[in-house]
Amino acid sequence: MRYYSIALFLVLCECLLGFPLSNTTGYPYASTRTFSTTTTTFPYTKDSTSNVSYSGDSSSVYNMSCSTAGKALPSLTYVVDTTGSMSLTPLQDATWTLVRSLLASDTSEGRQYTLMEFNDPDVGPLRATCYASDFLNYINYLSPNGGGDCPEYALTGLLKALENSPAGSVVVLATDASAKDSNDGYIINQIYYLIDSKQITIFILGPQPCTYGVYDYGLEIYKDIAASSYGHVLQNVYGNTKIVDFLYYFLQIPSNSTTRLLSLSGDYSYYATNYFVSTDFTALIISAACSNCSVTLYKPSGEIAVTNCIISEIWGLLLSVDSPVFGTWSISVYAGNYYSLRVLGFKDNNSSSSNISSTVCSGCGINASCKKNLRSYTCVCNDGFSGDGYYCYDIDECNYYYSGMNPCNNGYCINTYGSYNCVCSNGYKMENKTCVDIDECSSSSLNSCHPLATCANHDGYYYCYCPPGYFGDGYHCEVDECTKGVCGFARECIKSNGSHLCLDPCYNYTTLNDPTRSTNYYDYYSYYYYYYSYGRSDSSLYGWYRFTGSGGNRMPEFCPSPGYCYARSPIWLSGQHPDVSDGIVNSTGCTNEYGSCCYSTTYIKIKACRGGYHVYKFSGTPFYYSGYCTDPATAADNCMCAEDEECKFVGGRYGCYCRKISNGSALQDLRPELHCGNQEIEASFEKCQLQMLNLNPNNIHLRDTSCRGFPAYNTTNTISVVSVLKNGVCGNVLVSNKTHVIYKNTIYLSLNTNSSLGGEDIIGIDYSCIYPLDIVLSLETALKPFASSVNVSIEGTGNLQLVMALYRDSNFNSVYEGSEVLLTSKTVLYIGIILKSGDNTQYSVVMKNCYATPTRNQSSSSRYDIIKDSCPSKQDSTINVIQNGNSVTGQFSVQLFGYVKDSNVVYLHCEIHVCDKSSEKCLPSCSGVRSFSAKTASQDQSISVGPIIYEDGTISGPPSENGAESWMTDHLAATILIVILNMLFLFS
Repeated sequence: MRYYSIALFLVLCECLLGFPLSNTTGYPYASTRTFSTTTTTFPYTKDSTSNVSYSGDSSSVYNMSCSTAGKALPSLTYVVDTTGSMSLTPLQDATWTLVRSLLASDTSEGRQYTLMEFNDPDVGPLRATCYASDFLNYINYLSPNGGGDCPEYALTGLLKALENSPAGSVVVLATDASAKDSNDGYIINQIYYLIDSKQITIFILGPQPCTYGVYDYGLEIYKDIAASSYGHVLQNVYGNTKIVDFLYYFLQIPSNSTTRLLSLSGDYSYYATNYFVSTDFTALIISAACSNCSVTLYKPSGEIAVTNCIISEIWGLLLSVDSPVFGTWSISVYAGNYYSLRVLGFKDNNSSSSNISSTVCSGCGINASCKKNLRSYTCVCNDGFSGDGYYCYDIDECNYYYSGMNPCNNGYCINTYGSYNCVCSNGYKMENKTCVDIDECSSSSLNSCHPLATCANHDGYYYCYCPPGYFGDGYHCEVDECTKGVCGFARECIKSNGSHLCLDPCYNYTTLNDPTRSTNYYDYYSYYYYYYSYGRSDSSLYGWYRFTGSGGNRMPEFCPSPGYCYARSPIWLSGQHPDVSDGIVNSTGCTNEYGSCCYSTTYIKIKACRGGYHVYKFSGTPFYYSGYCTDPATAADNCMCAEDEECKFVGGRYGCYCRKISNGSALQDLRPELHCGNQEIEASFEKCQLQMLNLNPNNIHLRDTSCRGFPAYNTTNTISVVSVLKNGVCGNVLVSNKTHVIYKNTIYLSLNTNSSLGGEDIIGIDYSCIYPLDIVLSLETALKPFASSVNVSIEGTGNLQLVMALYRDSNFNSVYEGSEVLLTSKTVLYIGIILKSGDNTQYSVVMKNCYATPTRNQSSSSRYDIIKDSCPSKQDSTINVIQNGNSVTGQFSVQLFGYVKDSNVVYLHCEIHVCDKSSEKCLPSCSGVRSFSAKTASQDQSISVGPIIYEDGTISGPPSENGAESWMTDHLAATILIVILNMLFLFS
């Protein structure tokens, strides 16, 4: 009674939920193989929804039945990537040869031919036929188009193809990219279910990783799918005619005639394992996908089995063993990289196969041979030729090999009839029909090295090195007098061919006079916002140099902070300067980088010269944005002092010191010089005034004590404190009205207690800066702005931020706030897109495509274009593009629900290009024709905002992410399932 009750409730569940919980064949639609870390199984339904659109009606395919005679051979299914990056010509050529060969060998047997296209985001159409000529026409009319980013919707296309392919089919998936939908657990579980239930074999041709140097899961999933089907992932096969023979072989194996014995994969290694042959097989079929691998089979007795080599190519192998004996067999594989290996047991019931050789092979072409396959004989073109075996044409091996697979290796390939020749480059010789390296160092007759030199062989060339104590390029060596101390003390020896020169670096140097090298110089704004491209690079400094000028005439013997000396990584001298009596000494320069004062080092030669200066010999820098610093205290008496300072020579160093003024100001009269900038507020004090009032110049700070005063750039008499224009940063307080905002803060000072920390704060000076509201300030001053943001990575600048926000007015002063936006059909919506912290002089925001969809899915088939190809859509007269491509903001407006009439909820999406004005055309041209399409780059980003709700409409509930079922339907279904489970428990 319990079982009848369960069946009754299953029927009830099917009726209420609208989909079956089991199929009529007895197989459950939930696959037992799970993908990813969850244990959730997915019901298999033929009309499942997804985030991609499918074009074409496949209902006529479900019941297609191609007539067959005798034992059915596998049907052929192609799943083809048609995005713009695909080169389809090699695939079309190979398919023509493959189908002609199939027709020539088994005209009495019918197959179903299926072609499934996939693109991004559209998938389809699907076409199926019983006629090879129709299939060839389908293939020949394919042309690449569309796409965009690298990964494609390959698995969605594969699933549709498997659903419509007969059991036992051979499926060929051709693509040049990884799978975008590799994280869709539903799709992947259905693929595994269909592979198991239909016993389908899948070969994946040509995929390449979309992210080099990191793990690409979209590529790895191909390997797992191929292994489950006893197929392979075959890379670098386009243009190689042997792939036709490989596929033809598997298409000649009758359905239900093989047993799957072994499937394994590995990486960069030797591997051996066993498998059991338990029945009377006609043959074993061994296939491998690998790069120049070797496979060895061992019989149960331990002796090596004799194999028939059917195919041996750089990308894989195909072997067979006739009449394998019963027992445990062994197999070993050597591979230099990833490999996959499959073993099938084949049993042939075609007793007449041995009697048809003369019939089939009587018509073989002049450049073909008759060869036996598993169940019959066939005509196969000889090496160097391709075709169907009855007509064979010459292969141009020199054109069919892609980069990295040149048959001549390091040489020039010349095609001949049925073969090819190689003309080797210098440094290579012909060996086994390819070019190999000549070891010139193996014999003195092969190189031109000097008899004293050492020869070092490399691939295609060699080097010669003179021994220590000798000078030259290795082809000519002579004694190096500079190693003998011929120039004497404190002089540099410079060696050249046939002679040498002795120089005093104190009179042979280049002068560097740049005050920004001073350890006092610090460009706060540039260092804060443009860290990755900040400052000078001294990487080209080679030779002897002397520092002069107000920045100082010696390198500092202390560690400057990062950003000072106008260098991201300042270089200082680790040690003391020499005296005149020391001559030329070797010293070490240190770079302050990554929190370490001596993160990396560089060798520096130094000489103290009569006259009180030093010269330095540099050899570039450890980092590109590294610079050699100077100590301003070592400047000559032309030091840059303010009017209230005087230059004095104190303690062996020049410096600026405050002049003595009898009458000082009172504390209450102290006022900073205030600069209200468009990025920051800077308040500056004269250092001498602080000193006269006995205030500590080292202890000036804002409300946030981490925002402290610093010497302003290269001046010694000014102390500045800076705050960025952001509410809360450095203690900023923001006050706003409808037209302006005011940033307020307080500067605190303490008495000078001869301590770097100073004493207790005794004075506070309030200041404020007033700014008129604009699109950026309006956004920053909103309490809960209705906006969305995305980071964009720009080389040399770092990560910037794109923000899209919705405004109420044409001045972009009033931002919508909260978690949703309500509009009427008459409301004009203003949309602003801002590149935060962007450089107006270098970058512009280009709105390429902006549109509305009824769901969050950017790829929804239902969309309303507002901006297309950077120009306003002509479908609605209320669309107004205010600013596009001419600044770091983009602005447009639209009467949204006057344009969108069939949805009460919409989401806005914009594809944004951050345009570099120095190398691109940024301003769109929309007069009569579509605008340009900005080049695809790493600065392209998509950004979305929503939901935006029609205020006059009636909303039944939150829309589904995939648009398949409503929110209410989902909750009703869940409730019904809970009731069913409770009733099952009661009946049990």
